[in-house]
Amino acid sequence: MPKSQAASLGRLRDVPGAAGTSWEPVVGAIAIAGAVVAFAITVRADFLAHPGWLAVQKADFILGPIGVGLYWHHRRPHNRLGLLLIAYGLVSIPYVLESISWPWLFTSGTMAEAAMIPLSITLVLAFPSGRLDGLPERSIIAGALVGYTLPYLVWLLASPDQLIPRLSLSGCRGVCPHNPFAIWSTPSWYPASVEFLRAALICVDVSAVLLVLSRFVNATPPRRRALAIGAPIALVYLIAQIVYQTNQVIDRHYAQPTVQNLTGPYQWTIAGARALPWYGFLFALIAAELYAGRVLRTVVRDASRHPSLGDLEGMLRRPLGDPGLRLGFRSPTTGGWVDADGGVLAPGADQRLTEFERAPGQAVAIVHDVQLAEDPELLETAAEIALLALENAELESAWKDSLRDLSDSRARIVQAGDRERRKLELDLHDGAQQRLLAVQMKLALARERTRDQELAAKLDEIGGDAASAVDDLRKLAHGIYPSELREGGVGAGLRSYVGSAPVPIEVVDRGFGRCDPEVEACIYFCALEAVQNAVKHAGRDIRVEIVLRREGPTARFAVHDDGVGFDPEAERDGLGLVSMRDRLAALGGELAISSVPGEGTTVRGAVPVAVSQVEALT
Repeated sequence: MPKSQAASLGRLRDVPGAAGTSWEPVVGAIAIAGAVVAFAITVRADFLAHPGWLAVQKADFILGPIGVGLYWHHRRPHNRLGLLLIAYGLVSIPYVLESISWPWLFTSGTMAEAAMIPLSITLVLAFPSGRLDGLPERSIIAGALVGYTLPYLVWLLASPDQLIPRLSLSGCRGVCPHNPFAIWSTPSWYPASVEFLRAALICVDVSAVLLVLSRFVNATPPRRRALAIGAPIALVYLIAQIVYQTNQVIDRHYAQPTVQNLTGPYQWTIAGARALPWYGFLFALIAAELYAGRVLRTVVRDASRHPSLGDLEGMLRRPLGDPGLRLGFRSPTTGGWVDADGGVLAPGADQRLTEFERAPGQAVAIVHDVQLAEDPELLETAAEIALLALENAELESAWKDSLRDLSDSRARIVQAGDRERRKLELDLHDGAQQRLLAVQMKLALARERTRDQELAAKLDEIGGDAASAVDDLRKLAHGIYPSELREGGVGAGLRSYVGSAPVPIEVVDRGFGRCDPEVEACIYFCALEAVQNAVKHAGRDIRVEIVLRREGPTARFAVHDDGVGFDPEAERDGLGLVSMRDRLAALGGELAISSVPGEGTTVRGAVPVAVSQVEALT
């Protein structure tokens, strides 16, 4: 392989079959018209030995390769094999002249055979890339031109008046039209020239067979997969031609010589085998597309587990048969291609870097075995999967950022609310409550100094109202942010509430301990909300149990009541449940509610206490 090709660059633009070119319909119309004309003329050529079968063959020589070539070019516009197939079909159009008895046209049609056989061998050697990259391929084609095509044209100048076409079905019933191009009478070396043409064709075909076999044996997995269908079918054509020409030689030297091509099974075998290459190429392309579809389904299923870029490369290497495959994406800083580790993505020996761009800003690069370029459907599949993984990663990153922002926002709101609760509790305790106590003291002092019994009674009444206001203020401050919670933790705060609760409540502390103030406030108010919901909805004659416990880095609570219960699927979240979920989610916690009608309700919550909020969410 030339060094210049070992580390080349390619570009793959979306799915190539998405749009055709303006000349394709014109070529298709020419193919259809040429096939119809070839069939109509040949089927009426009574001077031919097999006009019916030959009409089908000539129509197929035009319509078959052009139709397959158009499909190849439509699906793989960067591949030259489609153009070679179209060229073969167009060159086959003059071959229809061999079905016309007028000597000048008949002989001109016979000349077309000189180009058709070398072009057939070119198709076989150019599959699947459409190129003749190496010296062996070019040498074989040069041998076909120098050893067969040029001598064939010279041979026509010395052919006898009764020209015999060389293809297996091209014989005449009786005497073929004479050769008007013959410029001298049949020379003595004419029989030897016929043997030379046959021997040259056999050598060219044998060389082509050996080259194709060596390609398959020494191929990398991607290239072997590309050759797997088209190459064996094309080999059938080459082997059939070798057998046919060899029998011609044997018939000439060891059996009764014939002036027509061999009749019998070889005649029909070679006739049928001539059409095999382009249909083999069609089956190969369809198989490649089907295989790419299977790979796409398999990899998409595996990619649903959100693999990393390195894991995704491993997933693609197996079905593509390329252990050195690497993926790369645009660097936001340099604009170049970088790999999974952030290093510069560059092809190595026998590799190619192919760029795939779906839309502006959506691009991926694949470093792959250079032979994988002959199977672009798989490259497109790998690129689509990589772009899908990139989009998923971007969406997941955006989702995590949004979730982190939401968590931070929730945390800030909850923390701000708790700070305001503590501030308000302190303001009530140190401000309004102290002033009310001072009022009580002044009233008591005024009561002692007065001798007016009526005024004394009024002062006692006002003092009682002030004492009631102090009690109410203490309860209010306790509900806003109890001092027991701040000083003794969640268990102490809940126990201080039990005394004033309207239903029996049992607080069970199983080694809960102390946590950060934010965590303690979260669990306290969530448990309190669950108790208040139970009092409101579970019935009056209920018992409530609150369980606090620590499991490693997680603080947990559970509030269970033995009330009427409810159907969780039929219930909608109320403001209380939404508040509990928001509080817990702000600290990376979670809430779970289970209830059975007639058996009570359990509200469970968990909050991480040893990791940050963002880490708890991600």
